[in-house]
Amino acid sequence: MSFAGPVSITRSLPQATHTSSMSQNQRRLKNGTLSTRTKPAILRTRKRKNSENEDENKEVKQARLDTTEMPLPLGDVTSSLNIERERSITPDNPVPETWHKFRGLTCIPTPESNRKLPLPKLSWADRGQVWTLMCRKDRMYARQPDYLSQHPSLQARMRAILLDWLTEVCEVYRLHRETYYLATDYIDRYLSATHDVPKQQLQLIGITCLFIAAKIEEIYPPKLSEFAYVTDGACIENEILVKELVILQKLNWDLCPVTSNCWLNTYLQLSQEFAMREANGGESSSDDHSFVYPRYSPLTFVQAARLLDLCTLEISSLSFSSSIVAATAMCYMTSPQLASQVSGYSTEEMQACYDWMAAFAVTVHEMGPMQLKSFSQVAQDDIHNIQTHSVDLDTLERAQIRLSQIQSSSSRSSPQTTEVSVAMLTPPKTDEKTRFVEYTG
Repeated sequence: MSFAGPVSITRSLPQATHTSSMSQNQRRLKNGTLSTRTKPAILRTRKRKNSENEDENKEVKQARLDTTEMPLPLGDVTSSLNIERERSITPDNPVPETWHKFRGLTCIPTPESNRKLPLPKLSWADRGQVWTLMCRKDRMYARQPDYLSQHPSLQARMRAILLDWLTEVCEVYRLHRETYYLATDYIDRYLSATHDVPKQQLQLIGITCLFIAAKIEEIYPPKLSEFAYVTDGACIENEILVKELVILQKLNWDLCPVTSNCWLNTYLQLSQEFAMREANGGESSSDDHSFVYPRYSPLTFVQAARLLDLCTLEISSLSFSSSIVAATAMCYMTSPQLASQVSGYSTEEMQACYDWMAAFAVTVHEMGPMQLKSFSQVAQDDIHNIQTHSVDLDTLERAQIRLSQIQSSSSRSSPQTTEVSVAMLTPPKTDEKTRFVEYTG
């Protein structure tokens, strides 16, 4: 019931009636009923109290701002997360300690690498900063080839089986190559940071790392239920979610390495840039979209990517950085001179990886030229970026046997091994040359 009736009546009644209505309102107030005439006074009182409280809060905030010792950014966050170790920049741990140093990682082009700068002038970024950041990440995300010594129940064969199975999963769900290489990096770095992982947990670790990588790289990643489905009941959804948090904590949320697949894309793009520069008489390309759209042949890319896939299955590939592995693959696919030009490495710096990769390069050459696979609902210019199951465990075994033979022959001082492998990588038939788009200078 509202008070509109009595108020409207008092406007037309005499003074006496108005006085009687006031007395009724007063009686109602005594009986505990709130009158409309008392509301503004209460609101003013409350407003006055709120303003006094705001003044007190302002004084308190001002006192906090006047303190001389201000906490560094992310100081409270790291303390609330109970981070045990303090990150400092060392040769073994080249990770920034504070947020200011982390900003310097991406904003200050400090020349910390002796590699030449092969990037052309970019309209969308500073080429020195881009190259320095890529080289720093190549050292930040360290690779340990001997981490299996920390896990007595795991073997190198188990890792190869796991990665071979992940390539099949990526092909079925049309996941990109970068997703697979990110997952491989997460698996290796997680196992490097842990000890005594039972072999029953290896598949759970692999599918969880692929789940994390898909959420980072893919626009429309598969659902969690699909990742659990491909394990055929070995891993349930809740186990994947719990393991995801464990892996992320072990990796310190460092989830953005520059993989060998990314380096290969960069090198092939640079090779086309150099080819166009020579075609223009030594002048660089004036295209504003340089390094935005791929200019290399998809057939050339998948041929080199197959060699990278085979090398990734072998755990001894972790002895070399991702950039070295991709540059060495360019040596076998094109020429050592071009690979040195696009990577910034000298031939002497690539020599160790070049000798190691000879067995894998010859094995890939015996398989013949790589063909592009077609996928439904995938754009034609993106087909080469889909991870395919192009090499298997049998191919790896043949490469490992050849690698052991090369290493045993090199121990007996036979220096002619790598020279033979280079000649065997040349396409032997003229009708197959049209399937490859190689750099001709």
